[in-house]
Amino acid sequence: MPRVLIVTVRALALAGGLALLALVAMVGVSALGAAGLKLGLPTAPLKASYELIEASLPMVIFAFMPWVQLQNAHARVDLLADRFPPGLRRTLAVIWALLAAGLMAVIAWRLGLGMGAKMRSGTTTFLLGWPLWWFYGACLPGAWATAGVALWQAGQAAFARREGLA
Repeated sequence: MPRVLIVTVRALALAGGLALLALVAMVGVSALGAAGLKLGLPTAPLKASYELIEASLPMVIFAFMPWVQLQNAHARVDLLADRFPPGLRRTLAVIWALLAAGLMAVIAWRLGLGMGAKMRSGTTTFLLGWPLWWFYGACLPGAWATAGVALWQAGQAAFARREGLA
């Protein structure tokens, strides 16, 4: 696998992990603020924490998707596939990787169109007033990277099939 692809996938996963940790910390601080408020302390839950979680979780998921694709860690049910001959299994691997690449490319394309629409309309989050297109844009690198990893995997599986290497 090309080194740049591995570095990109790891960087996205790390960024997603850090963002998820920040969201968890924010929920904890907000919950403590709400608990303090109920106890009569001069605290309060964080403003718009729900809004930030709702808008940020898709980015976190898309940040992890290339790593999941790279590790072939998607949920699978292999009731019969393990009994197929090696050639058929390799052919199916190429087909599934191409389908994954195509699906993620379509998702990335549509996310890009949605981001453009949100930029043109000036739509913002309700409480914080942040441009909504930021959150669409944060999903794009993960979506395109997942498509790239799947396309690379399809090429590798097709090459291995043609050369009889796998």
